[in-house]
This record gives sequence, C-alpha cells and structure tokens, in this order.
Amino acid sequence: MMIYDRAAGELREELEYGAGSLDFLYNTAFGRVLLKAFFCRGIYSRINGAFMRSRLSVRKINPFIKKYGIDLSLCEHTEFKSFDDFFTRRCRFTTYCSADELIAPCCGRLVAYPIADELTLKIKRSVYTLSELTGGIDVSGFGDGVCLVYRLAVEDCHRYVFCDDGELIRTEELRGELHTVRPISEKYRVFSRNHRICSLLRTKHFGEMIQIEVGALQIGKITNHAVTGFSRMDEKGYFGFGGSTIIQLFKSGVAELDDDIRLNSENGTETLVKTGERVARRLKC
Repeated sequence: MMIYDRAAGELREELEYGAGSLDFLYNTAFGRVLLKAFFCRGIYSRINGAFMRSRLSVRKINPFIKKYGIDLSLCEHTEFKSFDDFFTRRCRFTTYCSADELIAPCCGRLVAYPIADELTLKIKRSVYTLSELTGGIDVSGFGDGVCLVYRLAVEDCHRYVFCDDGELIRTEELRGELHTVRPISEKYRVFSRNHRICSLLRTKHFGEMIQIEVGALQIGKITNHAVTGFSRMDEKGYFGFGGSTIIQLFKSGVAELDDDIRLNSENGTETLVKTGERVARRLKC
C-alpha cells in the first residue's frame, strides 16, 4: 500500500502488519468461517489481549521495534512490563500551531472525504449515512461538511488527543464486530459495523464536531477518559493492541484542508501525519 510521507515529501510503500493472515481470513472460504465465528465476535481479541498484557509478551517488543523502526525518543518511559504497556505508551507530543489551525488528534494516515448534503459519506467503495456511524447523535447540521479519517497502524502511538479547547456534549458507545480497517475489508462496511465510541464536542474554534473512535481486528478495548471540559492536546483516550481508526466530522464552512491533504485525498492517497501537526485552517466566517 502506498502512502504519502509528509515529512519526507514523497510516496512510499507501507509495511503492513499481518498482511498474509488478513489475506487468508478475508479471501478464502475457510478463513471467512473463522473470521465470522472467532475473530469478529471478539473471542480472539480477548484471548490475544490477555497474552499481550502478560509478562510473557515482553519478548515481542524489541523485534517489533526493529521491524517497524519505531522511535522511542518521545516516550515518557522505555521500560515496559508487557507488549500492551509498550503499545499504549505515552509520548511527549507538542504542537506549534496557532489556535485557528486544526491539528491531527493522533499519529496516523489521513484521508478526507466530503459529506453530501443528504448526510451520506462515500468512503472507498462504500456509502454510509452519518446516522449509521454515530447512532443517536444529531447529525442534521453536518451536510456539505468534511470527514477526516485517520487510520492508525500498529507502529503508531495509539493515544489520541483533543484537537481544540471545548466541552464534551454527548457520548454514545455502539457495540459491534471487529473487522480490520484496512482496504481488504471494504465490502464489510466496517465503519458502521465495528465497535465504536462517538462523541459530540463543542469546540472553541471549529464549532460542533463529532469524533468517532473505531475498534478493529485484535482490538477489544477503546478507553476514553471521563472528562467534560478539555483543552487542545489534552489526552482523550487510547486504543488497545491492533490497528484502529479515528473519524472526525466537521460542519460546512468551518475548515479548509491543507493543499497536500486535499489533493492526496482526491487521488485516494493517505497522508502520514503526526499528533499535533496542522491538517487544516479555520475559515474566516
């Protein structure tokens, strides 16, 4: 899979974790049986999670770091008690953006999609309604807005932050299955079927927005902190082991995407971004 490395200014091929196993699960008859009976129901996630939280999993850390070239210089500590402790590591992220610049809430691969006036959203080859994604949260004001999809790979820091100052208005948890969020699972319409937590936020500079944390294959837990008010760069929560996704919905006329992200998105290419990095600018209303 090719992604645009923003820091290097070039396209590069992404090393995919477990690509062979995913191909077996999604593209063979027996694999799909296992997927439905064992993986998507969270059974594997619970078993794998228990192992990843155990001391036995420590031996997986160094080979994983070497394989994916993970930089630990920003970590708050580098002595890990388990693979899960390493995976959910805290990093010292900062931002140099001004208040009217929208920042990335996480490290990941970003692609933007327009929200249609009839409150539908075409992601890859699937069409979603906003109500499918968000449950009971009111989405009536988001027509003609923009949707930002951040895909977190296994090598990324899986903690995420608030992108602006504001307050939490409402949260809904939607229980579901656990499909991978990679393109191989597109036909399963994973963003409306996977376990997810939806938050309606009222922000200081970008108005009302919706943020959705989406769990994926191997992930049985999404942890959000119990807060009502928040500041930009405050930690919102974190994912357990695996790949995962954060979706953000903004209303029309609120923000203008950076040119590289807009052009890459139009071409269907994800842009690699870091927590606290600018991705858009507030429009002057």
